[in-house]
Amino acid sequence: MLKRRSALAAAAGWTIVGASAARAQAWPNGPVKIVVPYIPGGATDTAGRIVAEKLTALLGQQVIVENRGGGNTIIGMELVAKSRPDGQTLLLGTTTLATNAALGLKQPYDPLKDFQPISTLADIPDIIALNNDLPVRTYAEFAEWVNKQPQRVRFATSGIGNQPHLWMELFKTRNRLNMEVVAYKGAADAIRDVLAGHVPMLCDVVLPTGNHVKAGRMKGLVVASAERSTVCPDVPTVVELGMPDMVSAVFYGVVAPAGVPRPIVDRLNGLVHQVISDAEVKRKFADLGFFTTGSTPEVYLEKLKFETARWTKVVKDNDIKVEG
Repeated sequence: MLKRRSALAAAAGWTIVGASAARAQAWPNGPVKIVVPYIPGGATDTAGRIVAEKLTALLGQQVIVENRGGGNTIIGMELVAKSRPDGQTLLLGTTTLATNAALGLKQPYDPLKDFQPISTLADIPDIIALNNDLPVRTYAEFAEWVNKQPQRVRFATSGIGNQPHLWMELFKTRNRLNMEVVAYKGAADAIRDVLAGHVPMLCDVVLPTGNHVKAGRMKGLVVASAERSTVCPDVPTVVELGMPDMVSAVFYGVVAPAGVPRPIVDRLNGLVHQVISDAEVKRKFADLGFFTTGSTPEVYLEKLKFETARWTKVVKDNDIKVEG
């Protein structure tokens, strides 16, 4: 009797595994949708379309981008969180999976429980850039100059609570720099005022700011990456300056609704790795200022947990508040 029960249990187990594997083999059973939680245009949308184009070629099935901007990415992320967990709807996840929680924004989902991470995709690191008239060239000169000023030195960002702003708050605290933020409604306005000398410096991602550095219109102080950026290769990294703990970036990944069967998760993970291993994709991402990454689902989840805790502390320590 015991042997018969064991045999039946084993058969049932194999049936479940077999059915799950069959679903993975049958996936996708129609067009796959990648939700980009931003309006069309810009680096995030472009990255999503690069991935969709390559996945279409790999799958022989149409992969489309659906833009759902608004709500600091919450609108698009809610759509995916509440979609059927069948692998047909995916999210181009961004750093806001961590920073929205850190900022205490009301979200109609749990970013760590209601999504299934598939793989990290790419990072675009932060850069500190200076107005050309500042009398400094190196980081040591910069730090000395900042702390000699009679008032706090202002730094521009493209918005309160975004990742470059949070990183700059961490950077100034870590290095005991007497500075304060001036927030703009976008990178273009912040760059314009730094170029004009109204604000001495800014922190942003390497594009478009790095292009101004490369063209000689600004001075690049440091890039928050382990390797030098292809956009502005003359700018030293935080690692070169002896600050490996300050490596940081706006990071992207592919995410699905929670509950997607593991065989589909594994297949998607393999496809994402194929995409970012492609030489043409790497070139296109590099042109956007991205470093391609790639990870297991488990590593991606741990990254989300780490980044959420990291920025939650920065928000609390600096009493940062945003509406929402």
